[in-house]
Amino acid sequence: MIQASRIEECNNEFQITNNELSTPESTPPLISTLWLKRARMISVLIYILLQVAYFIFIIICIALYPRCEKAPETSWWTNGVFLRFSNRTMKFNELTEKLIDYRTKFHIQALWLSPVFPLSNELNPIEWRNVDSNFGNESDLTRLIDKAHENDILIIVDYPLNHLSIQSNYFISNDDSYFVWNDQGNINNWKTINDNQQSAWTYNNRKNSFYLHQFNNDNDSIDINYRNNRVFNDMIDSFSYWNKTFSIDGFNVQGISFTYEDYEYNNETNDNSSRLRHLDEDYLLLARIRAEIDEKKILLLDSIDSLATSNEQLLTRYYGDKNKYLGGVQLASLNNYILVNETVTNLTALFDEYNNSIFFKNQQPFLWSSLSSNSKLNEAFFAACLFHNGSISIDIDRQGDQLSNTQLNRLRQIIKLTQKDVFRVGSIRQTILPQSKWLTIELKRRGQKHHMIIINFNDKDQNDTVNLEQGKTNAVEVVLTNKGKPGKKYETNTLIEMDKPIHLKLYEYLIIRWSPSIEGLGIIF
Repeated sequence: MIQASRIEECNNEFQITNNELSTPESTPPLISTLWLKRARMISVLIYILLQVAYFIFIIICIALYPRCEKAPETSWWTNGVFLRFSNRTMKFNELTEKLIDYRTKFHIQALWLSPVFPLSNELNPIEWRNVDSNFGNESDLTRLIDKAHENDILIIVDYPLNHLSIQSNYFISNDDSYFVWNDQGNINNWKTINDNQQSAWTYNNRKNSFYLHQFNNDNDSIDINYRNNRVFNDMIDSFSYWNKTFSIDGFNVQGISFTYEDYEYNNETNDNSSRLRHLDEDYLLLARIRAEIDEKKILLLDSIDSLATSNEQLLTRYYGDKNKYLGGVQLASLNNYILVNETVTNLTALFDEYNNSIFFKNQQPFLWSSLSSNSKLNEAFFAACLFHNGSISIDIDRQGDQLSNTQLNRLRQIIKLTQKDVFRVGSIRQTILPQSKWLTIELKRRGQKHHMIIINFNDKDQNDTVNLEQGKTNAVEVVLTNKGKPGKKYETNTLIEMDKPIHLKLYEYLIIRWSPSIEGLGIIF
């Protein structure tokens, strides 16, 4: 038998033989080493499997996590300027010559013209099928529209359809069936819209009857009878004429909610006013007009009087809904949300009412208008409107010359800003600060910077602090302000600390942007 031995120099106590190697006492060291290797390999495999599982988990999260909605293309009527010519002194050729200047100065998307057919007293249609010669001829109008379209500018025209002038041929020729008469006399309490002290009925000696005029336009108007099929068809034919002959891009349908009257001429009371107005026939007329024009063209429903902003049924009836039963685009412009002037209109209350309305809930596109000539007030008002859904209307007479180039430049910057994704598909949060009553409108979209406008619509200079829901308060960037002397603190691209008070004078605003705390996650997903 072969014997292996190991002898230490210091002693020979340890001797290992081949038989000793085969004994059970020598096995544990080898088994321990083997299991250690296996444990290491298992640990590595577990680590790799965990990494693969984590990677798969990330992929699943990316696939299932609600990603940002793709921003739609900006519609031509959204976040832009409608330049309105409400007077009757315009000339088609002059507008054609100045069109490029208007586009450069006001950054316009559309010209909004007063009725292009003849009117009496600048208010009441004499007819619906001919161009008013005071503006030019048909060729002049065609050239204006063609040049506008070449420069991506649209043409909108006012279209009053509730009444005619008593100077119209229909009235002069005693075509009585064309109008609304009450042979029983002045028996109800209806008043004119613009003078609630004047009766809506006027006696006519020739017919020995009363005719209806719901608008007090210098005692010159008379309501037409849409229950006469000839009248109904004449109106539809007139829309078809302007739509096909001149390629007009939209119509401001004025008086649509007054076209049909209560059958029995009942007195108006607080209890039945909703039944006397906004009849089914009004809606059917609107739907018929919509069917006559191209779906891409808009109907601007200007100043639907007595339309409750909380009545979702009426809102759907006039403006359509998400199912698009009416079709096309109906743009709203209501009396409730028109800036009259600084003494009549409480702008903070106006925006608060809008924020709580069905219009805001349904994201109804709006055309915001002002009747004021105060340029600083108008700039602040328009800036706030652009943060909401819709466009602004600048009246060439009331605001066109009053707004300075500096103010118009700021509005142009806001328009470009509001055409970004965050303004088109982001969410809006409007608040009124409890202390100062300043208005703040915040737009946010996951994965993008938040934007906020802060406006002082009060009658005094104030300081206040604005609290941000998300983001670092010391990393807020100034985008734009109309402060007279902003100083270094409010210069564009300057970072300001939001935990410190902001100072704003009357009609001053500050636009800021910042990165929310979770923006990194928004970018990953």
